[in-house]
Amino acid sequence: MIACEENTQQSQNTVQQDSLEFSEPLQVDTNRSVTLMPEAREAVGEWLAYATAQHEIETLKTATGNDIIQNSGPMLEIMENLNNSIPEELQVNAVKARTNVLLTKAGVLNQLAHKKNQNAGEIYTAANELITEFDNFKLQLNELFLPSPEDFELELDEEFEENLEMQDTLSE
Repeated sequence: MIACEENTQQSQNTVQQDSLEFSEPLQVDTNRSVTLMPEAREAVGEWLAYATAQHEIETLKTATGNDIIQNSGPMLEIMENLNNSIPEELQVNAVKARTNVLLTKAGVLNQLAHKKNQNAGEIYTAANELITEFDNFKLQLNELFLPSPEDFELELDEEFEENLEMQDTLSE
């Protein structure tokens, strides 16, 4: 009888401790903030799934554990939509790979949120990984619009020619 009471008290303490952990806001692991370059911003401007995912990731950064659990299903749906609606000009392997990673991370978060014995640490870690991967996705979008080495070399050549012409004009 005493052993039963001790087990009940221990499980009540565990439930109380877990609910306290789940009521705490997510502590975001990174202070990195990726801003899209103008060209990338223009490319995603009409992509509703991107805007929705961006909004949900921003909301996730200030969510409590309970919020994360409650929104894990919708987050998975949002990442599925993002993965399935990539605009034509962004249909490259690198972008597809990044959206697949986001979908996988959202799936892991959803699974952890629906486990019988939820672990706050695992859920918070998965949420942080999703935030980090969304930043990596934005970095990948930016990389699509960086000038190639050939473009950069051409630009340097043009600048050099312009400077030579200016020098010739000044010499006259």
